[in-house]
Amino acid sequence: MTKFKKIIYILTVILMTQMFISKIHAKSTKDASFNVLVLNSYHQGHYWESNIAMGLKNYISNNNEPNINFKVEYLDFRVNHDKEYIKSLKDMLSKKYPKGSIDLIYAVNDESYEVFKKEVKNINSNFYKLPLLFSGVDNNLEETNKEKENMTGVYHRDDTLDLMILMQDLTPKVRYINIITEESGYGYSIYKEVTRIVDRYLKDQVKIRHIKSNYLEDITKELSEIKNSESTINIIGGEFQCKNLGKYKTPIEVINTIKNYSSAPIYSNDQTYMNAGILGGSIDIGQEQGSIIGEMIIKLKNGEKIENIKSVPEPKVKSYVDYNSIYEYNINPFSVIKDVVVLNKDPFELLIPTWMKGVLIFLQIISIIIIIGIIIIFIRFRNDKLKRIEIQKRAKEREKLKSDFIVNLSHELRTPINIILGTTKVLEKSLEKGNLDKDYILSKLENVDKNAYRLLKISNNIIDMTKAESGMLKLNLENCNIVCVVEDIFESSIDFARRKNIDMVFDTECEEVKVAIDIFQIQRVILNLLSNAIKFTPENGVISVYIYKEKENVVIEVKDNGVGISKEKVDYIFHRFYQVDNLYTRHNEGSGIGLCIVKEIIDIHDGKIQIESEINKGSTFKICLPRHLKVNEMQNEGSSIKDINKIVDLEMSDVY
Repeated sequence: MTKFKKIIYILTVILMTQMFISKIHAKSTKDASFNVLVLNSYHQGHYWESNIAMGLKNYISNNNEPNINFKVEYLDFRVNHDKEYIKSLKDMLSKKYPKGSIDLIYAVNDESYEVFKKEVKNINSNFYKLPLLFSGVDNNLEETNKEKENMTGVYHRDDTLDLMILMQDLTPKVRYINIITEESGYGYSIYKEVTRIVDRYLKDQVKIRHIKSNYLEDITKELSEIKNSESTINIIGGEFQCKNLGKYKTPIEVINTIKNYSSAPIYSNDQTYMNAGILGGSIDIGQEQGSIIGEMIIKLKNGEKIENIKSVPEPKVKSYVDYNSIYEYNINPFSVIKDVVVLNKDPFELLIPTWMKGVLIFLQIISIIIIIGIIIIFIRFRNDKLKRIEIQKRAKEREKLKSDFIVNLSHELRTPINIILGTTKVLEKSLEKGNLDKDYILSKLENVDKNAYRLLKISNNIIDMTKAESGMLKLNLENCNIVCVVEDIFESSIDFARRKNIDMVFDTECEEVKVAIDIFQIQRVILNLLSNAIKFTPENGVISVYIYKEKENVVIEVKDNGVGISKEKVDYIFHRFYQVDNLYTRHNEGSGIGLCIVKEIIDIHDGKIQIESEINKGSTFKICLPRHLKVNEMQNEGSSIKDINKIVDLEMSDVY
């Protein structure tokens, strides 16, 4: 009994150990990498195989399957496809991938599939009973169910009929078809499929020429021997090499080279040439097939049996045309049916005949011209309206200024006239009473004289303003020392400033500056500025005059520390009739034309006058006169003292 118990104990331990080992093995199997041997029929960089690989890897990556390893092999059947080469390939792959190192084989196209489908049935092969996926294989292959046990994938759908329908829509007059292919199983399948469709639907209507070579030079040589015709088209498939270098040409290089030897439109079912400049085609998209294979690989990795995964046909092809090639080959755009995808067409481009584009461009230009014309008319109308409004506004302002001027002028005239009349009445009464005091009579006559000057000044200003407006204000130019002219006027004005205890300061950079000026008019200008400065500078203020040279000009500055002018009114101070309340134009001249005449006099001297002013800080008038001289003119040192006194009395007549 004891011996029997020992046997039971030993068997129990062995059973538990096996169960534990099985669990570890199952867990390690689940976590192990899933190795997929990818067999490409052609060379590395082959466009079609690269597109499938792209779709496959993107699908695996997007579904978070990191433990799938791809072992990629390029069989290069274009270079060699004999039995000895195939046997050496199988031997090489058997040594490279020992039994158990590969979980799944994927044959990318029919040539690799035909070679390796027997290996999964060969009991002596390292790939015996491995699941085999395929793509690009004809769905009419005659294989038994038993042969298909370990195989599934994507069958090739015959899309040549779609291509021929597109060809008939775009180029209905076709009578000759040049089939341009590489020398491979793929190239032969293109020729076979096109021939079958032509024999069935277009027999005795279309002739086929098969131009096949792996080298582009051979292709172009045959094309050069064929006469170009409007009834000819080219169908291209495969990839081509340069004969001398052995390097593969890019799709664009291939198409451009063919166009140099054949003017016929180029079609293709090969995705390689999709954006290379062909007219169009019914094209399989490799990335779509790669995604389908990726889904099958994930199912097999996760334990699903291959017999439960049904083979499927490749996705239905779409027909494509190239927008630029339509116009290059003079194809009627209206022959492109609705379901056809147009490549390389910008969103705002229209698929219409060239003549219609010309009409549309013409209409667009006309529309743009009309719109621009409307905008210009609107802008002009708006500007004219604004100008009219501005003119009306200025007219109203001018009317108001003139009205104010007339009212103010009436006041300015009435005041001295009333004083003169009053004074004469007083003198008349005094004479009637026999009061003939000499000093009394002289003081009254002086008052009459002063107000008579005021009337004369107003009269002169009105006359000069009228002359200036009509361009009749003329100058009597004389060569003179302007420093002396200004200084004489300045000294004659000191007595008027002293009545308000205003200090007068004169300074000059040069003692002599010779210029050609109208002495009388410049005296009027300086006196007008000094008169304004005296009247609007408070008691104990300061007025200064400074003369200096600046480049080709002589500059006269008249500066005071009086009441100043606001910034918004400074720009208008020289306008005709403009009056600044409580400032120069209203309180000085009263008529609002004094500074206007000053500016006119400086302007006709080809000079400039500027003002800088600030409220309660004073003003600075800056006169710039060009230092020109009259030829053969004697220098005038200035007016006589008597003349100056008359001018000063006249211009200062309203200073009290």
